[in-house]
Amino acid sequence: MKKSSIIAGLVAIFIGLTATGVTAKATVKARNLTSIETSVNHAAPELPLVFSHRGSPYNQPEHSFAGYNTAIKDGSQYIEQDVWLSKDGKLYVSHDDNLKRTTGKNLKISDSTSKKLSKVKLINGEKLHQLSDIFKRYKQNVHYIIETKKNAGDNTDTEKALVKVLNKYKMNKNIIMQDSSIPGIKEFHSKKAQKNIPILWLLDSVTERQYNEEIDNAPRYIKFISIDQTQWTKKLIKKAHDNGFKTNAWTLNTYNDNYNALNVYKFDSVFTNNTKETNKLINKWK
Repeated sequence: MKKSSIIAGLVAIFIGLTATGVTAKATVKARNLTSIETSVNHAAPELPLVFSHRGSPYNQPEHSFAGYNTAIKDGSQYIEQDVWLSKDGKLYVSHDDNLKRTTGKNLKISDSTSKKLSKVKLINGEKLHQLSDIFKRYKQNVHYIIETKKNAGDNTDTEKALVKVLNKYKMNKNIIMQDSSIPGIKEFHSKKAQKNIPILWLLDSVTERQYNEEIDNAPRYIKFISIDQTQWTKKLIKKAHDNGFKTNAWTLNTYNDNYNALNVYKFDSVFTNNTKETNKLINKWK
C-alpha cells in the first residue's frame, strides 16, 4: 500500500473518532447552567426539568461521551448515568449489568474486575466509562442525574460507593440521585455531605392503589416521585403534589409521548431520549 494511502486512511479514522467524541478533548458546557437548588425548586409543569436519558440514545451509543456531548449541545443541563459496582469496587456507567446489548460482550459488571472491564468498548470505539471518567471530562460544566443500580437482594454498597466518588470529585452540588430502593435512599441521605442532594424515587408497582400507598409512605425528604409515563394517572399526580413531591415521568420517545407528558399530564420533570425535540416542544407549548 502506498504511503499516501496509509496517511489518508489514518486521517479518515481520526476524523471519524473525533466526530463520535472519542478523541475530542474540548469541554462541552451546558448553556446558562442553573444551580441544582434553583432548578429543582422551580421545576413545574410550565417549565419542566428535562433529563437526558442515557445521553442521546436516539443517535449515539448509550452513556458515551458522544451521546453526552450531543445532549448538552441540544440544550441539556442534566445528563443521566446508571452506575453498577464492579467486583473490585469501581462504579461503571451502564444501564445493564450484562454488557451484551451495548458492547457485544457477554460480561457482567458485577462479576468482573476493572482489569477486564477496561478492555470493553462501546459500539463507537469509546471505552466503557467509569463514573470518575464522566466527572473528569465534564466537571461542574453540567449537572448529573445518577441512578444506583443493583441486582435483586443486593445491599447498599452501590450507594456507599457513589458517596465516596461524589466526595472525591466534589460533585455534591451537581447531582440529583435516583434510586428504586428505599434502603439505598436512606443510606445515601444519611451521609452529612449528601444530606441536601435532591433524590428521585423510581417506583415500579402494578396498581394505582399500590402507588398511592408508596407515595403516602415515602420519606418526605424525597423530591421527585418517578413512574413510567404509561402508569401515571391524574389522581396519582394529585396525590404526589398533595404530599409535597414533584412528579417525574419516563421515558419520552415519540411526539405523542411528549404531548401527553407536557400537555395532558403536565409533569414537573421528564426523562427523554431526544433532548432537542423535547426542549423544542416545551418552548412551542409554553
